[in-house]
Amino acid sequence: MVPAYPRRTDRLLLRPLRESDIDVILTYRNDPAVADLQDWDLPVTRDHVERHVDAQSGWSDITPGEARQIGIEHEGELIGDLYVDLHEQGGVAEIGFTLRSEYQGKGFAFEAASAVVEDLVERHGCHRILAQLSPKNARSAKLLEKLGMHVESFAPRSYWCRGAWDDNLVYAMSDERWRAHWGRTDEQL
Repeated sequence: MVPAYPRRTDRLLLRPLRESDIDVILTYRNDPAVADLQDWDLPVTRDHVERHVDAQSGWSDITPGEARQIGIEHEGELIGDLYVDLHEQGGVAEIGFTLRSEYQGKGFAFEAASAVVEDLVERHGCHRILAQLSPKNARSAKLLEKLGMHVESFAPRSYWCRGAWDDNLVYAMSDERWRAHWGRTDEQL
């Protein structure tokens, strides 16, 4: 059986993280322009990244009940990562994405997220995809809307992040909405 990952898109390789990514991840996770609207604790330490990469290397597929951090590689260079958490019962998955600042605004996050959402819906049978973010994160909200997602809920001061309460937006879509958004029918699949 051929492993599902690494997975290629037009410009990207979506793959498990590896030890050679540690310095790059450490740099972009501590970049204020990248970390500002993300929820990880700062500063991100080398030890934390090493442990995370060790835990997120060696897999070959998205597995229910096991969160994945998928490396986004462009022309042989790690440019970011995409988070996927497929519920242990399958059917529902949460996604998130992080891109190095110099690669933002070029369609890379959209290309990576589109490929992973397609995989989640078509191969894994997900009926619901969701993402959570701060309302201040307008660029990510725009990307989620481009994917076909919509605001499902807004919860004021409900998300604890770096010592303060932030508002939380939940974007979501069903598999039917994804297929309609992308003009797909069951006969085409």
